[in-house]
Amino acid sequence: MALRDLIDPREFLYPSNLLTISRLLLLPATIYYMQRTDRRKRALVLLAITMLTDALDGPIARRRGEVSKLGQILDPIADKVLIDSAAVMLSRTRGFPWWATGLLIFRDVGILLAGLIVLRRKAHITTAQSSGKLTTLAMTIVALLYLAGGSRWGKPALYAALVPFSISFVEYGWRFVQIMRNEHRPETQE
Repeated sequence: MALRDLIDPREFLYPSNLLTISRLLLLPATIYYMQRTDRRKRALVLLAITMLTDALDGPIARRRGEVSKLGQILDPIADKVLIDSAAVMLSRTRGFPWWATGLLIFRDVGILLAGLIVLRRKAHITTAQSSGKLTTLAMTIVALLYLAGGSRWGKPALYAALVPFSISFVEYGWRFVQIMRNEHRPETQE
């Protein structure tokens, strides 16, 4: 099944999807300012704004009755690209542990590949688990704390974020196995 068969072009104009697209468009500037020690406040504001778009897009889509295939595909990609890019930049500049960056990228690439396999083989778009949403929130807080205060502020939050991260890793893996075995009836967007 081709992606063009799933997505209605009008979905690009939904306010929730415009927020998701704006998150992706803000990413280069956010990463640029994260590299600059003299622009840390600007990076902090941009990172907070980009993650605020994530907090708003889902509720707006549900309230307006505009939960879309485009949003179900684009939103998790935008989240993962933003969090993983921020982790790489924070590892380079603010002492965020490289092992944590590696785990994040490994998990997120796995989730995206599994989602593509399910889409291709089952013609179904998988949706986020609550533990995945909690992980995104926790990692956003971690990134903001590392950006604002380095390891001293961010490390305790990172260790706390490993709990939902680990749970989501197991849940996504288990759900993928169930879907591929046809034991799990694919759910709709929450």
